[in-house]
Amino acid sequence: MSQVTERTEKAIITAMISLLEKKPFDKITVGDICKESQINHSTFYRYFNDKFALLHAVFAFLLDDLIINSNSTETIVTQIADFIGKNNDFMRHVSPQYQTKANLYPEFRLILKDIIKRKYENTESPDDPLITMISDSETPELMISFIVGALVGVVEYLVDNDFKVPKDEFTKFTEDLFRKWS
Repeated sequence: MSQVTERTEKAIITAMISLLEKKPFDKITVGDICKESQINHSTFYRYFNDKFALLHAVFAFLLDDLIINSNSTETIVTQIADFIGKNNDFMRHVSPQYQTKANLYPEFRLILKDIIKRKYENTESPDDPLITMISDSETPELMISFIVGALVGVVEYLVDNDFKVPKDEFTKFTEDLFRKWS
């Protein structure tokens, strides 16, 4: 990929992130994205089929950033709590319960699954209760799916409570819960 291509793609992705900090996904148009990233429609469609494909790229971008910038000894729950803490408005605007038309729930689950799977496969944190649960399970894929479902529920709780639950309380509750299950 050329530098111009990379730069344009990143500009479109960061424009979408910026827009998602301001309003819900289903209220964002391709025109909004083009205006924010200072491109025309044909350029947008050269890079992405639609705004859903762009959203997938946004999640991949944020996931890579989360993994690259996280301490390998941090637990998955701490990493997720840090991400949510830094991106409250973004999380609120992509949260499934804030959408009227778009069902972002499958995408959200996929991102959490990727985070957990990557951490499990590249683990350097044996004290992480989620990694312990997965490692001790006879069916790691099923355990990952179970953990993702539980984390989605906790994130929904945070969204419902306008992210007013302190990070330490969220992290302690979630890690304690998973320790008890393992």
